[in-house]
Amino acid sequence: MSGNIHYEVFFKKNRKSGWALYEARDDRDSAIKLAHDLLAKNKDGSARVTKEIFDDGERKFRSVPVLEAGAEAFGTVKEKTGEARLPCLTPDDLSKPHARDTIRRVLSGWLERVQAIPMELLHRVDLVEDLEASDTELQHAVQKVAVASARENDANVQGFVKQLNELVQKALGRIYKDARDDRLPSFPKKASFKDVAGEIFARDRRAYSLRAAMADRLKSERKYADKLEALLEMSESLPEAEDARAFALAEVDSYIAEVISFDAGREALLGTCKDLGETLERLACLFDGDHSAGALSLAPRASKRLAKKIGTREFEACRTEVAHALLRELERPGRLRPTSVREEVRLARDLASRLVIAADSLLPADALIKAFSARSARLLQPETIDELLRHARDPGEEVDRLLSLEENLVGETNKSKLAGYVRSIMGNARADSHFVRGEGKPLERLAALTALQTRVLRGSYPKADKLELAASFDTLGMKVVDDSKILNMVEAGDRPALDKATALLRLATGGALPLGRCTQDAQARAVRHLKAAVQNDETICEEGRAKLKGIQALMKQLEASQAEAA
Repeated sequence: MSGNIHYEVFFKKNRKSGWALYEARDDRDSAIKLAHDLLAKNKDGSARVTKEIFDDGERKFRSVPVLEAGAEAFGTVKEKTGEARLPCLTPDDLSKPHARDTIRRVLSGWLERVQAIPMELLHRVDLVEDLEASDTELQHAVQKVAVASARENDANVQGFVKQLNELVQKALGRIYKDARDDRLPSFPKKASFKDVAGEIFARDRRAYSLRAAMADRLKSERKYADKLEALLEMSESLPEAEDARAFALAEVDSYIAEVISFDAGREALLGTCKDLGETLERLACLFDGDHSAGALSLAPRASKRLAKKIGTREFEACRTEVAHALLRELERPGRLRPTSVREEVRLARDLASRLVIAADSLLPADALIKAFSARSARLLQPETIDELLRHARDPGEEVDRLLSLEENLVGETNKSKLAGYVRSIMGNARADSHFVRGEGKPLERLAALTALQTRVLRGSYPKADKLELAASFDTLGMKVVDDSKILNMVEAGDRPALDKATALLRLATGGALPLGRCTQDAQARAVRHLKAAVQNDETICEEGRAKLKGIQALMKQLEASQAEAA
């Protein structure tokens, strides 16, 4: 932005969201184009462009509307009268973790192109010169921070731009001056990190000095992979004195964490992964500190070395960054195993089990549950379900495959959606034909329905879905019973009534009949035969009393199963 005029683009995603300053531009046409681009991507959105003119007399900005477009009017623009106040006031503040993270985000493109990190930028004159020579990179970075700061404060963008430019010039000036006055410690060739860190600790104990020496050492390493190796070498050459060792270790940990905070740095650490699943497996091994895991067998040597270091719990900055990367990757929309739904399900289950066990303050359980719940929802997309059911032999196998998903899903909403897919299969004519009049004996088809119903009842579906699914299996079971007359066959013949009652109850309790009307029908028939046995004096003899005792046990077993399923 130049002079005392700039253009602010405000955007509102939909009626429920609030207006927010999206970006500031120094060119009117560019600002208007940005507003139209935002509206093209968000049909429910609204946009407004204002011309901000600085009044030298009143020392404040005046807003003039340039464009209003979209579903809603912008409304009255609240004048910002507050003073711009940055959290960073001195060049030293730029070395703090939150400031370096901001530098990483706003300069990520440039830093990745030159394969550098913020810590190096703050201590290397050659990188500062390259950044200043890169035309608009620095200007755009300042603008991004200014816009973000203006969104959260009662002050205009221009005020933050001014403060940021002053701070940046102070920081750059200090680096140039320190280099000119030979106050940036170097890292002599063939010197050990142990000696360099020990000497700096003994001389002034300033993190600034050690960071400058480390930046000088990394100057000759042109790629993130090479920087990682050099830093890991440093981690294995630490001063022996406890205080000096802790001083050096903290800076190595911070440097490595900063390298792997970049996508390119993380790729250098993990190597080329065949899919998102492999990326997550390697990150999980790093978080656990499991350097001998099979998932790291094909990863670069740096992965195994860093995993071993993280396993000592001394590299907390690195472990924190790995935890952040894990959550980000889990929340990505891509498939874990794009070529196989079954492998995707298996891997998701394994990762969930591993990460929940390892969960701590760096990787909170609630964040994991949220991430896996979102991933579960993606498993239930129609195209994924179609792939899962492809080439299934019959509706029974389709339902079996769907039910196998249940234990790998997180969240009641997802389990309810899975239940809907099962109901759609059980309620169609194909399922009716397969189970009622399909291949195999009636008892085999009834047993298949009972097995599927049992899996549903043991699952953790919402209660209403569970009962509805259980009833659908029972309904088909009754159709099989009525069509095949299987219970009539059990009752046929000249056997004693107690034997017929026992046979019916064994069908009901032995997994041959679905719970519900099927077992109730078998139970009612058994009761009729039991009454007939009493009338025929079958229960008087010792053998009859023994049979009666067995029948009572079966009745209690059946009642318990029915109560559990209710």
